[in-house]
Amino acid sequence: MKTMIWNKLVLWFSLGLLLFLNAYTFLHTASGWALGLVLFLLFLFAHRLFFSMKEPLVKRLALGLWILLIVLQIAYVFVLQNNVRYDAFWILDQAAEMLETRQISPTLANNYFSQVPNNYGLTILTYWFLNLLKVLGVPSGWFMRAVQLFNIAFIDLSLLFIYLFVGKIRGKASALFFLLFCTLSPYPYVWAPYYYTSTTSMMFACGALWIWLCICHAAPLKKKVLLAALLGFVCILGFQVRATSFIAFIAIALYWSLRREHSSLKIHLAPIAAFLLTALLTLAAWKGVTRHYVPFDTRDTALPVTHFMMMGTHGDGSFYMDDLRYTTSLPTAEEKLSGTLAVIRERLSENGFAGNIRLLLAKQLNCWADGTDSFVTENALCTDYNRLHTYVVGSKSGFLAAYSQAFRALQLLLTCIYCLLSFPKKRADGMFLIALNLLGGMVFHLLWEAGAVYSIAFTFFSYAAAAEGLTLLEEWSFWQRRSPLPILAVSSLCFLASALFLFVRKDYYTSQEQLASDFVANQHMETSGEDGPPMKTGQIWTQTFETDKAFNVLDLYYGCPDTEDNASLYRLALTDESGRVFYEGFIHGKDPLEDLVYSVQFEPVVPSGRRVYAITIEPLVQTEKDFLHFCSLDTSRVDMYPHGGLFIDGTPQGRDLCFRIRDLHIAMRASKKEYCLFALLLLSIELVFVLESFRLVHQKRRPVS
Repeated sequence: MKTMIWNKLVLWFSLGLLLFLNAYTFLHTASGWALGLVLFLLFLFAHRLFFSMKEPLVKRLALGLWILLIVLQIAYVFVLQNNVRYDAFWILDQAAEMLETRQISPTLANNYFSQVPNNYGLTILTYWFLNLLKVLGVPSGWFMRAVQLFNIAFIDLSLLFIYLFVGKIRGKASALFFLLFCTLSPYPYVWAPYYYTSTTSMMFACGALWIWLCICHAAPLKKKVLLAALLGFVCILGFQVRATSFIAFIAIALYWSLRREHSSLKIHLAPIAAFLLTALLTLAAWKGVTRHYVPFDTRDTALPVTHFMMMGTHGDGSFYMDDLRYTTSLPTAEEKLSGTLAVIRERLSENGFAGNIRLLLAKQLNCWADGTDSFVTENALCTDYNRLHTYVVGSKSGFLAAYSQAFRALQLLLTCIYCLLSFPKKRADGMFLIALNLLGGMVFHLLWEAGAVYSIAFTFFSYAAAAEGLTLLEEWSFWQRRSPLPILAVSSLCFLASALFLFVRKDYYTSQEQLASDFVANQHMETSGEDGPPMKTGQIWTQTFETDKAFNVLDLYYGCPDTEDNASLYRLALTDESGRVFYEGFIHGKDPLEDLVYSVQFEPVVPSGRRVYAITIEPLVQTEKDFLHFCSLDTSRVDMYPHGGLFIDGTPQGRDLCFRIRDLHIAMRASKKEYCLFALLLLSIELVFVLESFRLVHQKRRPVS
């Protein structure tokens, strides 16, 4: 009796909370309902098609989707030529330095690794990977793309483990449908260049679920023990990459408490012992590995756990630079702990009960509602720009953003359907373990720092729940008794509405002009610190870049200690390799700053082929108190922008200035050719839906002989 009460309590509470979080987020998504409806119909008909196929065809189609997914991911990385940014870049940069030093540096990237020891795990794994590449003779210039391919392996292994899990629980057709959901999603592609703990850690969580399922289905005790030992290793290694990986093991423990039979603990003693022993041995071994690569004490410099919880109490819970400055200003570990706790208590007290509820809901939306996972920002640092960038990070990125947001809305809606249709179940099935992981990820970031990229590690769990939601909807007896006429009506209405919309809005997209901006060069990263590399009066700083595309805007990033009384003065010029001047002006220290960027616009520069250009800065007036510091990035280990460099009086510095070159222009939202192709594709898909709906209605009405 107690067991039944516990099972229902956990099942209903978990599903209820998951339903609330997903429904609340769904109501705040920025998606277009029409596109979301098209996606719903697409998945509905695909689901029915897959479940009517024979198993050999299902296997062949799954193989085809896997090949398509991987090929598109690799093509995306090599065509986009995106560079990882900030925390991810520091990990790569440090791993590259370790090829010479064999140790993590406490001073690299403005003391980053003395403050954030939780990233040692991925840094060491990256170092081992780069060391292997070095042994194989791979040049360092390929390291950026290599780690992104490494990242694709992490993403696809995560997907594979969930695919196998769903196939084991629900069958191969369900696994194929989940795979289609992932293949049509924009995320496995836009995530591909990210390479950070958000993408790498999910492999360990997804792998843990698959290993657990194998343990449950293994007959010989020896096999159970070996798999449990592997699970212990994965547990600790995943935790070292990102602490959120441990949520999977909490979910497994909770799920096991619901599923295990009475007095069955003795049967599981050997696997549990193997798991704990391997976990302890792995933990001890990893501590030794960390001591080997980290020869400095981080007790007083490391950011405590409460620091990230403190940032989660400000605004919408996202990263807050002032909080970072505050924590790092406290000299000891004890003061960091007490100081951050004091701020947390103060903010929560000021918010009050209602304010804290609003804060939690804002953090939920911050992580899940946007639907883009910040792909524009994360993909913006590119070595060279081409037409793909226009649609991913440039003037036409809104189309991909709209698709991503519609996809996220559908994902949330189907997850809500899964929760609703799972309530009548008296006992948790295997898919409930997926739901527990998704719920754990959502709840964790209600307590932690929030951000759109933090949803990544749990998105495949959400996809599995969403795919299961559509399966449960199809299996629902009420739904099965209904006539397919509503589907015919909805698909027909969708086709007619889309045709009308595309006709009416044709001029809006193809004739109305708007101000558009596309990158030509972008090196918006810095490690120069608050003071930057010292600039002396009489020096001439020159940053070179190459392009074959037209441009007319220069963004230069700098900092200023005092903008009111700063009397410093600098000459800024833009020239080509022949000395032709395209812009010349002055930067005044007293000029107000907006987003720490100095932007100048000039007549469009139209290169005849690929040309070299130079940004020149010459200090005219500056003192120890009145000066500007120009942000720059050290390129001695990983060159973020290899097509140029910073020179002082003609001497290379092994750095790049923090700058962007843009093409600001008037353009239509879409060309007539693009618009026609999109309209033809969309209407063709919707017409297929109408014809298939008509076939279902005809089949339903046909008398059975």
